[in-house]
Amino acid sequence: MSWALDKVILSPDSARLFRREELPRRGTIFAEIGFGNGDFLLNLASARRDALCVGIEVSLTSLLKAARKVLRGGIDNVKLLNGDGSFLLREFFLPERVEGVFVNFPCPWPKKRHSKRRLINSLFADNLAGALKIGGFFELASDEKWFVDEARGCLLENKALEVGEIQRNLGGPIGTKYEQKWISLGKSIYRLRATKVSFFRTTSIVDWEEVALDINKEMPKGWQMGKLGFMTNKAGGDDRFKWAFKDAFLGDDGTGLLQVITADDGFQQKFYVRVIPRENSVLIKLDDASTVYRTPAVKGAFKALAEEIGKL
Repeated sequence: MSWALDKVILSPDSARLFRREELPRRGTIFAEIGFGNGDFLLNLASARRDALCVGIEVSLTSLLKAARKVLRGGIDNVKLLNGDGSFLLREFFLPERVEGVFVNFPCPWPKKRHSKRRLINSLFADNLAGALKIGGFFELASDEKWFVDEARGCLLENKALEVGEIQRNLGGPIGTKYEQKWISLGKSIYRLRATKVSFFRTTSIVDWEEVALDINKEMPKGWQMGKLGFMTNKAGGDDRFKWAFKDAFLGDDGTGLLQVITADDGFQQKFYVRVIPRENSVLIKLDDASTVYRTPAVKGAFKALAEEIGKL
């Protein structure tokens, strides 16, 4: 079954093709952020076979488990993305096309030092408003009232969203494992619904058209691949777009491999760049085993590496 997983899971490369060729032809689109075991998403997709249901999840384990469930169930209207939900709301979906977004029992990150990890903030509200069609909705469910209160305040900051009052113990049409668990323990469930009522758009930062990241750099005099190790722990960028070079490896074939970590508005990607010596130049290219969204930080990392190689 593993060979068929790419029919369900969209890598950055396959997401580019799907976004260009399939999304414009789809009618109703739903998204669930943080789908966990995938039961809610699959039940939604089964109930709405006319709709495309997109699941977004940071856990690779959850992603693979859900993909296998989709394949076993023969459900053909589900696609899965691995990554930050707020970022992918803005970047993957075409503007103002999503009918509904669901977030069910996300981790509230209650400790103050972890507050930046909470999904719903002012940036999320803007990205949500940009993705939803007018009349589209957002639904949040949680067993933590303070978290829902905070989320409501964030959503109210975007005037394109009409935010309802928090509802207590109002059952949803499709249940989840966590909901059943908390109810069995006697805990209250809090729900929040917001509707998009006016025009609002955001600006995408992913280059969905560019494919190659290759840079051919003139080889400096006295260049040796061993110098690539000097790039370890070098970093750059600005407040929004950051990159850092980590471990460097030298291959028996004379090529170098450098691990890179980038962050765009908090969306992190890890990948490898291969450095290949040629007769009078050095080719800098994305390693064949890596796939990335072409973001400003990724492009910045390639440019910075080329500049640094010129100095080594």
